[in-house]
Amino acid sequence: MPDPSTTRLALYKSKSDGSELVNYPLDLGGNWDKVDNGIGFQPCTSSTRPAAPYSGKPIFETNTSYRTYFSNGTAPASASWVEIPNSSASFNNTLNLAAGKQVNVGASGSSATFVSLLPTATGDYILGSRVTADSVSRFTVRADGRLDWGSGSATQETNLYRSAANTLKTDDNFIVDLNLTVNGVGQVQYIAKTADETVTSNATLQNDDHLVLPVAANAVYTFALDLYMTEATDFVGDFKMSFTCPTGATFDMHGSGAHATNLTTGTSSDGEWIGKLATTSAAATLAFGVGTGLTGVRVYGRLVMSSTAGNFQLQWAQNASDSSGTTLKAGSQMTMTRVA
Repeated sequence: MPDPSTTRLALYKSKSDGSELVNYPLDLGGNWDKVDNGIGFQPCTSSTRPAAPYSGKPIFETNTSYRTYFSNGTAPASASWVEIPNSSASFNNTLNLAAGKQVNVGASGSSATFVSLLPTATGDYILGSRVTADSVSRFTVRADGRLDWGSGSATQETNLYRSAANTLKTDDNFIVDLNLTVNGVGQVQYIAKTADETVTSNATLQNDDHLVLPVAANAVYTFALDLYMTEATDFVGDFKMSFTCPTGATFDMHGSGAHATNLTTGTSSDGEWIGKLATTSAAATLAFGVGTGLTGVRVYGRLVMSSTAGNFQLQWAQNASDSSGTTLKAGSQMTMTRVA
């Protein structure tokens, strides 16, 4: 009776007391066959993997371009195989990377990236995608960050790239279906009155309830207002306006509407352009005549900001205090565009 076998390779050996002769087919030939299969990667096919592998058993498959696996020792054996990536075969499993670890191609990567690539030239493509029937990639990423898109059947014709410091550019058309928000030059802000507001017997400027917009330090804006007004009595109290702005800011403005001092009672046939330049809001007012019918006024101007941010606020009142009341109507609006 031979001594107990090893658990890993199941090798047989003769008795240690010398009473047994060595059995070549069993003790030598059979054992070395098991050593051959147990040491290193065992060749097999995807359908003939070892049925009872030990934990750590490595294999490679000759029918799948030499995919490599090891057994993790769990049962059943068919579910114990863990694929090992190699350069001969296409990896056929999910590869999970621990948090904080990286995939680096070409060199050690920056600590700020999970995938780091080091191509040889800025025009090298580091990522591309296409569907099965495509002849060229529909989408590519170049080493310099340029993005290119195409139909998949011709050279890509749409792009997005960095053209200068702090500048993103496309050589093609750009369409926004929803909202586009710009905080710097090109920003457009809009506000409208949501309810009527009436001032009675008061010629002192007061803040409008709705028409106010935020403005940034050291910026330059143009502004435009469409104001719709009525008065209980034709051209008596009328309307005057100005703005408040942050410390150090200056603005100029001009407007078109009925002139308050050139109108005769009960008529609305006279109107003219009125302009006003100012260094502070307190020194600049525009006055317009207001009738019992809806009266419209258009005001334009420019705001030059200093180092203090804040709000650009419409102020208005009656041009002459009158008990009949002047109303600035809902729907009156103000738009500001940042130009510098």
